[in-house]
Amino acid sequence: MKNIEDYKKQLDELKEKINIELENYFHFKLQECNDKKIADIITRLRDFTMNGGKRVRPILMILGYSMFAEENEKIIKASISIEMAQSFLLIHDDIMDQSDMRRGKPSFHKGIEQSMKGDGIARIAENIAISAGDLIDTFSHEALIRSGFNVENLLDADLEFSRIIEDTGKGQILDIYSSIEDVYSEERLLKLHFLKTARYTIQGPLLMGVYLSGNKEYIDDIKEFGKYAGIAFQLYDDLLGLFGNEEKTGKPVKGDVNEGKKTLLMIKAYNNSDTETKNFIQRCLKSGNINDSDFYHLREIVKSTGSYEYTLTKINEYNNLARSALVRINGNQKIKEMLDFLLEYLIKRQN
Repeated sequence: MKNIEDYKKQLDELKEKINIELENYFHFKLQECNDKKIADIITRLRDFTMNGGKRVRPILMILGYSMFAEENEKIIKASISIEMAQSFLLIHDDIMDQSDMRRGKPSFHKGIEQSMKGDGIARIAENIAISAGDLIDTFSHEALIRSGFNVENLLDADLEFSRIIEDTGKGQILDIYSSIEDVYSEERLLKLHFLKTARYTIQGPLLMGVYLSGNKEYIDDIKEFGKYAGIAFQLYDDLLGLFGNEEKTGKPVKGDVNEGKKTLLMIKAYNNSDTETKNFIQRCLKSGNINDSDFYHLREIVKSTGSYEYTLTKINEYNNLARSALVRINGNQKIKEMLDFLLEYLIKRQN
């Protein structure tokens, strides 16, 4: 069993390979572009994609492949597809959420807005950003197709890729509706987390890599691992969203509350409260711009109602279910150990 520093080094090495391949791909797209305005947007897409990011999705895609096949140049080339899809989804998500910041810098549409002058610039900037998101979505599929795998495995992986984006879209629809619904259940929330997070953050990338390896024997176990690991990841992300360090997360600490998100923290706090406190929680989630006093009081309610501890318990529960599925997979033991380490990292990270 490797120590933590060995795993971090291996992850950093994979991240570096992915970053180099991303740079190469954007260079290729800029080389074939003959329009200055479009080239400017591609450059912005490159800068947005290269600005931070843990590269969890492409790393998981590589690990999924490496459970059953030797890592090679083709899987590195293929892995950038899911990272560019991440940029596509984040760009559109920030427009929908009206987020000004992403990873400590202006969100994509805000960056464009700040570079322009004139009336109605905000809407024009958003329209350009939507189109840029569509553009990098096409880049993501092209990168996968150009990776060099045989057609059968490539079709399986690309079909999975399309399903990931489809499920993420369905999850986004549920998420938008959740912000205007007064009553929201834990069951519905977990469905949302599976569709919007588990599918494209954990399960989907792993499956894409496995399909590219040509080994389909453990698909069901991999699906189960990805589902539960993804839900645990999102529940922890919601904890960071309310209690995390803004400087480390790169996101406004009040963001989830201002967006009216019905996280498990909010659902359990609401269910465990008296009428007066329930009304206060609803007012906070509908405010759109919560003040400091109400925000800190809301955090105290989450803790005093047992919602914080309940969420931690559910994170550990799903974490254990994911590990049980991982044990059943007969793949490269070193890769399985890496996945186990990564699972632990995802639910204990600070950003």
